[in-house]
Amino acid sequence: MFHSRIGGHNDSAARNEVMRMLQGDHERVLEEFREYERLESLHARQACRRVAQRTFAELKVLTAIEQQVFYPAVHDAVAGTDLIDQSQIEHARIQRVVTELECVEPSLAAYWRRFRTLGEYVRRHVEDEEGELFPMLLCVPIDWRQLHEQMTSRRAELAEDLGVAELPPLQRHRDAEQVSSDDEEHNDLLALEIGH
Repeated sequence: MFHSRIGGHNDSAARNEVMRMLQGDHERVLEEFREYERLESLHARQACRRVAQRTFAELKVLTAIEQQVFYPAVHDAVAGTDLIDQSQIEHARIQRVVTELECVEPSLAAYWRRFRTLGEYVRRHVEDEEGELFPMLLCVPIDWRQLHEQMTSRRAELAEDLGVAELPPLQRHRDAEQVSSDDEEHNDLLALEIGH
């Protein structure tokens, strides 16, 4: 399937690109949860909602790339372990929570408790994958260049389909007053709408 046809140096460079891509995607999703925690501490509810929506889209892209392209490519290489099975179980749990959250009103306190739980599931999954699965793949004889090309192509398709590329970037450097001001302005508008 993905057996290596490229030489040592090129093979390791392509493998490193695959790992960097996945680690970058992991870090981007984890950063969304950190941003949520920061915004929550500022009581910036509207900004938290935007972060949650971005997080759901990014998780859908990441889980699809891993399940559709990455896991099938490396499955035989880690035969005899339950690492892929465990990762798929973790993905199913993450996807179930995302689906639940997309059907719940974000104004409910239970929504944000469940979102924090989702963050813990994602953190554990990343730790398991980067700490156990990735190290096992250092010497695996698969065509890393082909895998990288397929993952890059599929990721671009999914990002476009889910609108991830169009989502606004995180604005981590806005000061607390601006974030709070945005939410206060939104709350004032809601109060006016309810009053009329």
